[in-house]
Amino acid sequence: MPSNEQPNFDEEFDEAVAEWRDKHRLREDDAVMLLVEMFRIHQRHWDEVRRRELPSFEQFRSDITKLVEAARTFQGQSAALLEIMRNQTPAHRAARITRAAAVFATIAGLLAGYLIGRAWP
Repeated sequence: MPSNEQPNFDEEFDEAVAEWRDKHRLREDDAVMLLVEMFRIHQRHWDEVRRRELPSFEQFRSDITKLVEAARTFQGQSAALLEIMRNQTPAHRAARITRAAAVFATIAGLLAGYLIGRAWP
C-alpha cells in the first residue's frame, strides 16, 4: 500500500536558497531573503488550506464504492419494475389517463400555481 505522507522538500529548498545566496553574495538580513521567507509562509499557509479542503483518497474511494452500489441497486430495481410493467395484463392498461384529462389537469395546475403566486407574493 502506498504511503499517504507527502514528500518533504524543505531541505532541498534550503540547499537551493543557500546556493543562490552564495552565488549572489546575499547577507542573511537582505531584503530579498525576507521575501523568500514570506514566500515560505505563504506556501505553508496554502498547503494547509489545500490539505483541509481536499478529501482523502480513501474517503473518495469509499464514496465511489457507495455510488456504484447505489447504481447497481437502482438498476436492479428498475429492471424489476420494467419487467412487472411488461407483464401487466391488458385490463390494467385500459385504466390509463386520457389525453383530455391530462390537459385539463395541467391547465388546472397552472391556474392554481398562478393564483397561489398572486396570493403569497
